[in-house]
Amino acid sequence: MQMFAGGWKADIVTMIDEKYVHPAFPQPQDQTTSLWRYMDAPKFEWLVENQRLFMPSAAHLGDPLEGSTPRGELEWWRRKVANADTEEHRQTIAHNRALLSRFAERFRDHYYVSCWHMNEHENHAMWGCYTAQAKSVAIWTSYEALQDLLPSHVQMGIVRYTDYATGRLPTMNMFEYIMHKDIAYSFEQEVRAVGFPPAVPELGAKQFHADLFELEAAPGFIVCAPSIDLTRLIQGLFLHPEASPAFESHIADLCARNGLFRRRAPEGTMRPYSNPHLRGGFRGPGAALPQPIPTMKVGFLFQMQT
Repeated sequence: MQMFAGGWKADIVTMIDEKYVHPAFPQPQDQTTSLWRYMDAPKFEWLVENQRLFMPSAAHLGDPLEGSTPRGELEWWRRKVANADTEEHRQTIAHNRALLSRFAERFRDHYYVSCWHMNEHENHAMWGCYTAQAKSVAIWTSYEALQDLLPSHVQMGIVRYTDYATGRLPTMNMFEYIMHKDIAYSFEQEVRAVGFPPAVPELGAKQFHADLFELEAAPGFIVCAPSIDLTRLIQGLFLHPEASPAFESHIADLCARNGLFRRRAPEGTMRPYSNPHLRGGFRGPGAALPQPIPTMKVGFLFQMQT
């Protein structure tokens, strides 16, 4: 490392300063595009009280295909092996295929992921996909807001979808495995923030390891939990369509106790989730509050603390 101190280290610092974008992490054309995170109350409470993102490893996301090698990729390698010109060439291809597959399997425990839904409007179907009860909320933010708040060792981009039965990954870079999903999940319109152990201190290795935590209730369950400024992240907060007034008050008190919002009583009885043009039941600093639409129900409005 020392022998490259004048060259390689300088390149690393330049890369960080210029916010290098990894090719496995496609960026949206509009950096202000809206992102949503739907979650049950306990997860939101943890986020607010700890002021940290909860990023489990790919192995704990609940999908056995997460970070795995698509079957179409394996079939491509098998054809390459079968069509090799020489025995030496065949063995080389077989070795490389097996090596990449082992990497993909082992890396699943080391990709730490935060998943977001990309959509300009609230999506009612996402409540059913990512929450289990009416005591749940949806955070609304923008792509650039989240990206600006992430530490340097966390990459962020748009998930690409492929048919895992027949498709291939575009490159052999290992981040392609965690930034692709089967075509069956394309309705999720997912954006991912992915943390991975940096190789050198200049890329944030010390901070990355400081952000690793083991769950007390599940020994061996490791998460990456970087600190995050929620007053800058949360631009809007929506309640579940069937949330009760008691839950509404609970969330209001939780946010107020942690300095996130101050209560603002709405005029009328409007409910943001039912109006695709209403951008937030909770609003960010200086944002204009939405005007009531008499035919729709609304819960309550919040503003960020200033």
